[in-house]
Amino acid sequence: MPVELVRPEWGLIVPELILLGTIALVLAGDLALPRRQHGVLTWVALAGLALSLLSNLTIDWAAGRSTFNGMFQADYFSLFINLVVGVAGILSVMIASAYVPGGDEPGDMPLPEYLALLLLSILGTMLVGAAGDLLMIFLGIEMGSIAVYALTGFARRRVTALEGALKYFLLGAFATAILIYGMAWTYGATGTTALADIAVRLRPVVTGSGGVEPSLLLALLLLAVGLGFKIAAVPFHMWTPDAYQGAPTPVSAYMSVVPKVAGFAAMARVLVEALGPLSDSWLTLIAVLALVTMVYGNVVAIAQRDVKRMLGYSSIGHTGYILVGLAAFSGLSPDDRSVGSMLFYLLSYAFMNIGAFGVVTWLQTRGLGVTLDDFRGLATRSPLAAIAMTIFMLSLMGMPPLVGFYAKYYVILAAVQADLIWLAVAVVLMSAVSAFFYLRVVAVMYFNEPSGEWKVQPTPLLGTGLALMALGTLMLGLLSGPVLDLAQKWVQAFGVA
Repeated sequence: MPVELVRPEWGLIVPELILLGTIALVLAGDLALPRRQHGVLTWVALAGLALSLLSNLTIDWAAGRSTFNGMFQADYFSLFINLVVGVAGILSVMIASAYVPGGDEPGDMPLPEYLALLLLSILGTMLVGAAGDLLMIFLGIEMGSIAVYALTGFARRRVTALEGALKYFLLGAFATAILIYGMAWTYGATGTTALADIAVRLRPVVTGSGGVEPSLLLALLLLAVGLGFKIAAVPFHMWTPDAYQGAPTPVSAYMSVVPKVAGFAAMARVLVEALGPLSDSWLTLIAVLALVTMVYGNVVAIAQRDVKRMLGYSSIGHTGYILVGLAAFSGLSPDDRSVGSMLFYLLSYAFMNIGAFGVVTWLQTRGLGVTLDDFRGLATRSPLAAIAMTIFMLSLMGMPPLVGFYAKYYVILAAVQADLIWLAVAVVLMSAVSAFFYLRVVAVMYFNEPSGEWKVQPTPLLGTGLALMALGTLMLGLLSGPVLDLAQKWVQAFGVA
């Protein structure tokens, strides 16, 4: 019997192909251009990310088509992931423009390598969002993770950067082994790695009278542990504070968002699309993880005076909030807001958290550090930077009408609809706790006298990025309806018309 070769539909992977071409251009520019002209590669990366983002308009996402034997799916879920990582990538490149001009200060980060690794990580995340197979999820996650491992240690002369990168890499290697072991158990129990086929083969098992096989429960546990590391859920968070503190600040901004998007995209594809029939077995686990993660992250953040480390623990807390949306899954129905609220939160988080790290980067380019004392009197020195940081802090706290409020509101609404009242109350209480360390930054900026040396440093692209993120944090909250409607179309992607 003749073997039928795969005939891929190249039109479905245009965004990924554009990003791949941009990576090739950046690497070619590294060879062809002298070091002093490497700054032009920033614009090459921005143009490539913008074209990749715009190319999503050329695809009929409503059709929900797949290619490469079903390993790649072009549906509304992958569209929204492309939107989130495209926006996050553009913002990350903009705030890195003043930090990595090709010189040695302040991070000793060669610009072409930085951009190539960042784009490679974004490409991996896009593949995870479009994955229709466990193997594609694994390849996408590892493509992104390996690039971020290297980015974390890019400030090679700082011991803290090397320590954070080593810890991230070693723990990531263990998590990867656990994840692939869970995938192997899933394949052994179902006989397939295709997500849709796994769900089909699990339904008779769940509806039968024999109960769920222990092998499936073991696979579920291993997958939850492996993916829990990728999103920095407690107790799989140990790498996060050290990696965020040690990495160059633009890398910290990027890794606080895009790898988290990849982890949550994988969780949605694996738990909801493939293991949805086993939801009774994993919903409680996710709910408990959400509670422990948000409590730990917010409580420990109170004691931090290093703003990057504080934002690291804050990121753990926000992981807990996003997990609440996933824990609210109640079935593949148009009324289920679980994954939709999760996707909206990820997009919101990209604006406000990259923005917060962007202000830290802005201070570093002016000769200051990353502690609370370096924010003293910022409102006097630069009112616009102080206003931007205030917007980001209030949004992360959940203050209306900023987007952080609506992100938490939709997560709480999903939890209430799923009868998880206790989890919704926990989100409210932990948001109140977070007000302490977010408002502390605001108070220091407005009610303390300036301290430390201050040098004038023109950073037009970084300033433009901060302005766009501050504006996006405000406008995305006021115009959240259409964005949430797009996110809510995930149910069509996962099999509901």
